[in-house]
Amino acid sequence: MARYTQYTVQIDAAFVADARKAYGAETDEQGIQAAVEDAAKRLRRQEFSDAIKSGEIHFMPDVPSGPGQEASAA
Repeated sequence: MARYTQYTVQIDAAFVADARKAYGAETDEQGIQAAVEDAAKRLRRQEFSDAIKSGEIHFMPDVPSGPGQEASAA
């Protein structure tokens, strides 16, 4: 469930207009919300990608190395 917090911030009107245009938002609030969500999702994707590249996360299943050998429990 999403938690929402209300903030009062000053944002350059040109940036808000650009965000509205970029995300097809009808209101300033929708444009700002879309821009913040996009930035957070980009960061999470980058962190996930970095974790895969570093070997912290991997998707290769443990495969037996020979006949009669079981996969490791790691």
